[in-house]
Amino acid sequence: MCGIFCSISKKSSDHVASELHGTLKTLLHNRGPDVQHTLAIDNLLLAGNVLWQQGATPQQQPIVNEHLVLLFNGDLYNLEAEKEATQSDSTWLMEQLIKCHTEDELLSLFRRLEGPYCLLLYNSLEKVLYFCRDALGRNSLIIEREELQSQSQSIRLLSTSCHLQQTAAMELPPLGLYKLQLNALQSCVLHPWQELNEEKTQQLQQLDVAMGWRTNVACPIAPEWLSSTSSSTVSSSYDLYALVASAADLQQQQQQLYEHLLSLEPLQRTLQEFAARLQQSVAQRVQQTAPVCGRCIHRDKCCEHAKICVLFSGGIDCSILALLADRFVPPNEPIELINVAFERVATAAATSAGDELLWQVPDRQTAEQSHRELQRLCPQRQWKLLEVNVSREELQQQLKCHIHRLIYPLQTVLDECLGSAFWFAANANGGQSHARVALLGSGADELFGGYTRHRNAHRRGGNEALQLELERDWQRIPARNLARDDRVIADCGKTARAPFIEERVAQFVRSLTPQQRCCYTLPEGVGDKLLLRLYGYSLGLRDAVLLKKRAIQFGSRIADKRQQANQISEYLRLDKLQI
Repeated sequence: MCGIFCSISKKSSDHVASELHGTLKTLLHNRGPDVQHTLAIDNLLLAGNVLWQQGATPQQQPIVNEHLVLLFNGDLYNLEAEKEATQSDSTWLMEQLIKCHTEDELLSLFRRLEGPYCLLLYNSLEKVLYFCRDALGRNSLIIEREELQSQSQSIRLLSTSCHLQQTAAMELPPLGLYKLQLNALQSCVLHPWQELNEEKTQQLQQLDVAMGWRTNVACPIAPEWLSSTSSSTVSSSYDLYALVASAADLQQQQQQLYEHLLSLEPLQRTLQEFAARLQQSVAQRVQQTAPVCGRCIHRDKCCEHAKICVLFSGGIDCSILALLADRFVPPNEPIELINVAFERVATAAATSAGDELLWQVPDRQTAEQSHRELQRLCPQRQWKLLEVNVSREELQQQLKCHIHRLIYPLQTVLDECLGSAFWFAANANGGQSHARVALLGSGADELFGGYTRHRNAHRRGGNEALQLELERDWQRIPARNLARDDRVIADCGKTARAPFIEERVAQFVRSLTPQQRCCYTLPEGVGDKLLLRLYGYSLGLRDAVLLKKRAIQFGSRIADKRQQANQISEYLRLDKLQI
């Protein structure tokens, strides 16, 4: 994980350097505390702040090779046949980039890349800057345009930012590979990941307005995995509704029903294929990290502290990830389970019963329950349940002084709630956590039909309406909350990794029909995400597989039910933000 920064200006590079002011330096340094470097070239200022996760040693950025300069933030996966395990992704990528002598070769390279990343690539011979976020928008890259004196402007691309007056800013839409000529900032070229639909076309139009340029759309890059057709050789034809109906006598006995469904060969084949893909995704995200925690990075001794944590509500998604992580984390290392609770409004009964009731929010109770399940299933593992308790006073103070900068440029109450919850979890009481990688269950609800709106869509229009809703949700993933979560978690020196939002996992699950993923004739907590619940049951989970979906803002009790999710937050209003 890195904090990357690029400023493009018609001013000299000496003046451009002043744009990397103190507050911004601190935010970028928080993302990459291990190695920092800046480079001024051709009225560009490039800065890299590295959190060591890959390679034998930390790799300084920007990386310069002949006429190319690279800033890379992210992880590349599924390159086992091409890349040495001890080589950092950024070093390998630069080696491949220098071999690209035409733009077609460059696009062919990007067609092969898989994993969460964003990057900036400058060609000093052609005075061209390429930049992009991966097609799923998993890592943050903000783009800003600041109006300067004499009708000039400065354009910035950076991992995280803070509001400045007279600045237009937005999260860069992860639509494809952008190309910008430094001597022609009034236009831009986009090679989209795929053909732009109506929603993505609107995002591009919003970018053009904000940046004051016109984007010309060129040929698509078209990575193979973006197709919903799976490369799997498994052919499973089944309908969960029919299978459940045929076992009507078991519908009120959830565990017996799950055992019956798991005995059926078509489901076994599907779950076997899904398990292989998800396990590989978890393995890569667990094993591809530095051999030391943040506190031991400058020490010569062996580090046996936790390197991996799971942001842990106790639900089915995070419990599955914890169980799979156990298979790949060295047995002598603990795995942290971080659960966050926000102070409840004290009632007379709660006050008389003691302070503990203030923190017994729904997610705390399910986390403790699922923690016991993990201890039962994996008794040799040291599971460290870190309980983070946040008072209302501390929440308001951190929002006002710091967290609002990380959520910027987003402004809604929902962004405030979710961003704050993830920041306090990743921060873990200011230092209880040693981990440098945080596993998130993000994406499971979109893939497996876990939201109430999915059940409602099926009620309105059956599987056809549900398919449209699932596809709409999946197409919206890049524009929703992944970049915000990346910013708030990375600020705590952790890399957020979401194994469900992985190219090959998503490709396989999306190749299944809705009736092969969920069954809404069964009640909540049973039929929603049914395929995933069956997988969890096959791993040995019994309590977590029957828990109802609960959004973190309600489960942690951070949300104020008097506010609407899409309201502008008082803490995030641009007219009130300060550097």
